[in-house]
Amino acid sequence: MSSGFHDPIVAEVRRNREKILADFGGDTKKLSAYLKSKRPEMEAAGFRFVTEEERQARLAWRRQQEEELAQRVADL
Repeated sequence: MSSGFHDPIVAEVRRNREKILADFGGDTKKLSAYLKSKRPEMEAAGFRFVTEEERQARLAWRRQQEEELAQRVADL
């Protein structure tokens, strides 16, 4: 199904994804293991990874914000 619209950024992302996966024989588990093995190196370089607890807290905050907005709209 093609709409005739071509986004060059999306096309580049897809090409890069295919190249990266090809380096691991198309095996996403191997890619995941590789990335996991690089995590300490990435953290030492200044990257920060969100913990599951932080992610859950953000999701809960977002749900609360949406509920408050929905209540304000309902009160109009």
